[in-house]
Amino acid sequence: MLSANAKVLRDGEVTTIPANELVPGDIVLLKSGDKVPADMRLIEATNLQVQEAMLTGESVPMSKRLKPAPPAASLGDRKCMTYSATSVVSGQGKGIVVGTGDSAEIGQINKMVNTVANVKNNLLYQLEILGRWLCLMVAVIAVISFLLALLYVRLDFKGAFESAVSIAVAIIPEGLPAVVTIVLAIGTTGELTVTA
Repeated sequence: MLSANAKVLRDGEVTTIPANELVPGDIVLLKSGDKVPADMRLIEATNLQVQEAMLTGESVPMSKRLKPAPPAASLGDRKCMTYSATSVVSGQGKGIVVGTGDSAEIGQINKMVNTVANVKNNLLYQLEILGRWLCLMVAVIAVISFLLALLYVRLDFKGAFESAVSIAVAIIPEGLPAVVTIVLAIGTTGELTVTA
């Protein structure tokens, strides 16, 4: 996904270095087919088009230009910038690195995704309640069947225990996820016919 190497202009010479060694202020050369190794502000662009679908959702490559964008411009409107993890479709350019790693736009997205809290929706909450009730019911029936087998039928402890465990295992529905999926599909179909 990220570029492994970058062509950098250092000390007046073009050298290829690993992309993780880029620092803000480095001048990077881009050409058709390259992966953009870091967030960069363009200083030269010749027919430069970059595929930024990963960041902006645009299905067509974005044409880049040197005119600075307003400070409040959205990500897709910043035509003077190229972003890490995007790819150059055509043309060539030169840019100054302004962001790498977590300070790059893709890094910011990664940080936001990692800080999202796990939220339980109502379906998960209701299934959790159903699971608790089902476990409680199975435990009660298993204890009753154990006591009946031990005291009423007069089985030995091992036989009564095996009987209780086999009854408990038989009660737990192995097709519960499939049944829940089918019921949800039927409910969705019903809603669709009512609103359509």
